[in-house]
Amino acid sequence: MQTIFQTSLTPEQYAGQDYQHQVKPPENCPNCQRAHGLEALAYYGRYISTATAVFLWIWIRRFLCRHCRISVSCLPQFAQPYRPVNTPTIAAGFNGEVTRPEVQRSAQLIRSYWRALETHLPALVRQVGNAFGPLPLRPTARGYWRQLLERCGDLATATRQLIGQFQTCLFGTYRCHQRRQLQVE
Repeated sequence: MQTIFQTSLTPEQYAGQDYQHQVKPPENCPNCQRAHGLEALAYYGRYISTATAVFLWIWIRRFLCRHCRISVSCLPQFAQPYRPVNTPTIAAGFNGEVTRPEVQRSAQLIRSYWRALETHLPALVRQVGNAFGPLPLRPTARGYWRQLLERCGDLATATRQLIGQFQTCLFGTYRCHQRRQLQVE
């Protein structure tokens, strides 16, 4: 499984401070909901863009639940699941801030993320419903994006909420966000 944790760090600060060693496990397992059952397991590496469009290799902390045996990765809020462009840059691109250098450098990827949102939107609306407010009969990606920002404030908060409450994100519903069936002992 995967969770998004709040942090004020930039990707550069996270990498420079080896912050993955300071990441604490969620209080409850996102799969079985049992408290204080997550213990350190490992790390995995992934790329994330910076404000200068350099791609950094960062380490993501993983924990294992002692109760349900599911591993949980903790992604910093500046990262989106399966996307190398950082969250603020994606949001700036989605908001039409095309003159920003980091948006210009990642424009092709940001356009592909927008297409992923457009493709995923029907399933997202079915899964999330009116959780972020009433929807028109035929919602558009642009309208949904605006509504999400209005309700959540920013893409990082929206992603945390989508994953935590609905086991999905803007770009797809991934296995790492799904709860696993618990084995009866």
